[in-house]
Amino acid sequence: MEKRFIALVLGALTLLLALGATTALADPSPGVQAAGQSATSAQQASAASEATQTNPSNTNISVRVLSPGNDGSVSQTNSVSSNATAANSNSADQSTSQSQAGGGGIQTGNQSAGNAQLAAALSSASQYGATNTNTPVRVLSPGNAGSVSQSNDASSTASSSNDNHADQSADQNQTGGGSCGCEPAAAPATAGDQPATAPASATQQTNAADSSGAAGNSNSTDQASGQSQGGSGSGIQTSDQKAGNEQAAVAASSAVQERPTNTNISVRVLSPGNDGSVSQTNSVSSNATASNHNSTDQSSNQDQSGGGGGCGCQSTDPAVQTSDQSSWNKQAAGALSSAKQEGAKNTNLPVRVGSPGNDGSVSQSNSVDSHASADNSNGTDQTAHQDESGASGTSVQTVDQAAKDEQLAAALSAAKQSDASNHNSPLRVGSPGGGGSVDQSNSADSTASASNNDRTDQDAEQSDPPSRSTCGCNSGVGIQVLGQDADSKQASFAGSATLQVFGKSECGCSTGGNSNGPVRVWSDGSDGSVTQSNSADSTASARNWNDTDQTGRQDQSGGAGIAIQALGQQAKNGQLAVGLSAAFQIDPSNHNGPTRVYSPGNGGSVTQANDASSDASADNWNDTDQTAGQSQHGSGSCGCASDVVVQALGQSASSLQAALVLSKAFQSKPHNANGPTSVWSSGNAGSSTQGNHVGSEASGENRDDADQLGRELQA
Repeated sequence: MEKRFIALVLGALTLLLALGATTALADPSPGVQAAGQSATSAQQASAASEATQTNPSNTNISVRVLSPGNDGSVSQTNSVSSNATAANSNSADQSTSQSQAGGGGIQTGNQSAGNAQLAAALSSASQYGATNTNTPVRVLSPGNAGSVSQSNDASSTASSSNDNHADQSADQNQTGGGSCGCEPAAAPATAGDQPATAPASATQQTNAADSSGAAGNSNSTDQASGQSQGGSGSGIQTSDQKAGNEQAAVAASSAVQERPTNTNISVRVLSPGNDGSVSQTNSVSSNATASNHNSTDQSSNQDQSGGGGGCGCQSTDPAVQTSDQSSWNKQAAGALSSAKQEGAKNTNLPVRVGSPGNDGSVSQSNSVDSHASADNSNGTDQTAHQDESGASGTSVQTVDQAAKDEQLAAALSAAKQSDASNHNSPLRVGSPGGGGSVDQSNSADSTASASNNDRTDQDAEQSDPPSRSTCGCNSGVGIQVLGQDADSKQASFAGSATLQVFGKSECGCSTGGNSNGPVRVWSDGSDGSVTQSNSADSTASARNWNDTDQTGRQDQSGGAGIAIQALGQQAKNGQLAVGLSAAFQIDPSNHNGPTRVYSPGNGGSVTQANDASSDASADNWNDTDQTAGQSQHGSGSCGCASDVVVQALGQSASSLQAALVLSKAFQSKPHNANGPTSVWSSGNAGSSTQGNHVGSEASGENRDDADQLGRELQA
């Protein structure tokens, strides 16, 4: 029905233009101005970097025999780094100005800006067989051991970015008393295509491996058109604005760590003194981020003012204004991240014989982290303003606004930890002293996040002349047609998985986990606190968010004649969110077995925990606001009986939402063991806290909020 009505309006418009053309041809000296601008840019950037380190080794051996004194601090480092960066930057500014004064005139302006950008960055860092060894030995050598810092590090970073900014401005101005009409037209168009990929990987066999990949696209488009006419006769103004953007961002990251080992062996024989603190860490981290950002602003302003039927022109001279704004955006973001750790091991074995002193604190950890994030963001603003003021005649105003957006975000993350172990076994013989605190942990964590964000604002205003049809003239025609269409499609997918596996020996005993077994013989003193934990966590989050605001205003005021107002608003939204998460923990084990023989003292507190948790969420949120107002003021009381007043207003809002959430947490044979043994050793046992926990949570939500408001007024 709406299409047929628009076709009838366009047919009437064609007839009116043909009638007006006979008047326009009466001017023997028309002025013609034509301006065309075109800017095209093609850019390509690539960067590749590679760093490899094989079998780096740091060794520190301190031996003291009958040598009192303090050891100095020791710092050992093996590092590998690789960085690659590729970037494109483009800026296009276009400006045109046209001015006419006199009789009839024709103005046309066309602007086109095209940009294509490709950026690729590859980076790789590898480290094999890295080892750090510290072996202090003391024989009849009193003194304090120094602090020890050991690290092996491999890092890889790849970054690719595209930045495009296009500004277009067109201004047309006509003034005069001619009656031949004018046809100014401005049809700027801009399009930006930006693909970017950035894979990065790092492989390391010991201690620390880090990998990160990032890909980002950013586009900003501003379009502004202003048209002004002054004088009698027919006037025609057309404005056409188009903006299209396509963005693709992919980031991939992988980090692998195999058989990393940290070992600290401190031996004391008849050597009083305090041991320093020991910190041992094996870590793997992988991060991938892909993001797209687009912002489009379109503004059109049309103004006509004149004397209508002056200078011998008939009162039927048409005044026509047409404004067409269209914007489309396509965004796809994909992020893939993977982190893997196999056979990570931390060992601390201090030995004391006839050597009083306190043990230092011990911290041992093996960790695997993987994070993937994919995000799309789009903002579209469309504004159209039409104003006609003058005497009698026919006025036609049409505004069409269309915004389409498609977004796809996918994030996948996986973390795997196999055979991780922490072992602390201090031995004391005839060596009184306090034991240090012990903190042991194995952790695997995976996070995936995918989100889409779309915002569309459409605003249009039409104003008819206050004196379109004077008293006694019933042939005045005022037509206002306004259409707004917003269409959004969003899909987000987030998948996360965590696997933590502790192996078994041939006898069926656990070969991984956390183990603390201090031994005291004729060595009075209190044990330190012990904290042991194994954790596997997985989180997946998928989110879609859409916000559409449509505002249309039509105003007609005058005397007798025909007044027609047609206003249609349509908003469509389709959203799909999928969140998948799984955490698996196989045979986690914590063991604490202090032994005392003829060693009075108090036991320290013991905390042991095995935890597996999985969280998945999928959310869709849509908010649509439609506001339409139609106003007609006038009176046919001056003897004009053929007044026709028509108002038609239609609003449509539809939303389709689907959310799928799956979460799984699995824990197999968790084991916590605390078995202190005391022989002829007076003292109090410490508190003991043991816990095994499995948690799974799935949350899916669809939320749709539609507000429609329509007002029609006739007076």
